[in-house]
Amino acid sequence: MKVLAVTTLFPSRSQPIHAIFVYNRIKHVSQLCEVRVIAPIPYFPFDWLIKKFADRRRIPRQDNFDGLQVFYPRYFSIPAMLKPLDGFFLLLSVWWTAHKIRRSFDFDVLDTHLAFPDGFAGVLLGRWWKKPVSITLRGHDINVLPTDQFPVRKKQIQYALRKADLVIGVADALRGAAVALGADPARSTTIANGVDTTIFFPVPKTAARQKLGLPLDRQIVLSVGRIVENKGYHLIVEALYLLQQAGKKIPYLVIVGGAADEALYPAKLQATIARLKMQEHVRLAGSQPNETLRDWYSAADVYCLASETEGWANVLLESLACGTPVVATNVWGTPEVIKSDEYGLLVERSAEKIAAGLETALNKNWKPEAIIEYAAAQTWEKVAQQITENFTRILAR
Repeated sequence: MKVLAVTTLFPSRSQPIHAIFVYNRIKHVSQLCEVRVIAPIPYFPFDWLIKKFADRRRIPRQDNFDGLQVFYPRYFSIPAMLKPLDGFFLLLSVWWTAHKIRRSFDFDVLDTHLAFPDGFAGVLLGRWWKKPVSITLRGHDINVLPTDQFPVRKKQIQYALRKADLVIGVADALRGAAVALGADPARSTTIANGVDTTIFFPVPKTAARQKLGLPLDRQIVLSVGRIVENKGYHLIVEALYLLQQAGKKIPYLVIVGGAADEALYPAKLQATIARLKMQEHVRLAGSQPNETLRDWYSAADVYCLASETEGWANVLLESLACGTPVVATNVWGTPEVIKSDEYGLLVERSAEKIAAGLETALNKNWKPEAIIEYAAAQTWEKVAQQITENFTRILAR
């Protein structure tokens, strides 16, 4: 079987940790069948003058990324203003690249990631070349974009979901929402993300803290991800403040992650830390290489995810694989990860509820062995096997 993956979520040499979860799935699928990857890069005139977009210019048009042959064509995209047209501009870019690839690699299946713009463009390509198309739903493409706030994108997503040969939700909550938007239940399934246990495993807590320069005499709460408002880091800071105001001994908070497209939120987070006088209790550690995250997870006593929306948050399984329990907001696919209070606690999204959850978790007698065993069972190898079995089915149809 030959698979052409089309995804705007994929790492590159200049952005090696970007969307690493998509890379992991495609890499493991490539061990079961032949794969080529088209990872379109958005551009607009003079984008290199803006710091956060400058790295895009250093991404080659074609590369071998850890054994995968990847093509990085450019597609026209104006942030905010013309985003509803991304699907059409992406279609033009991918069509030309895929046309050239087909000369030596006549793929059997189009494997797209995100309903928009990837899935929308992929469905149109599939109809042009009479190839079956799979769309994997990952979060914001279902729980944010298909709303009345984005009417044009909603219609394109609905079209893509109706026409796709296979719709995969990384969480059942996403699959259910896709069916409500028009996806065929008989052609929809749920296949969660996996965890790489060769990267995420426990290391001794004291050694990890010494290596990272973290305090040895305090409990530590960790949160990892892009510095965007949806992740709710300000709520975690406010939760610590509430514990402090109640006379409780508060943990040390470590936030690992780099700034994303939301230019104002990092400043808002800093302002919240300063306003509540929490500078001595919070460390903003910035972006960190993926292979070093096990040290951060292992150094923590509890991991905290305060997101407003999520698909299947990989950070949860990564933390659990390192033996660190979780406090997470009870949204979308998160309850499907934290299936038992043996692994973590689910809370409502408010500073008060997060504070109560952290206090309980930090005083609970957890069983790290059971936590690690649960996470380690969800491997990328199992995910890849499920994916290829579903590709075989749609080819048979």
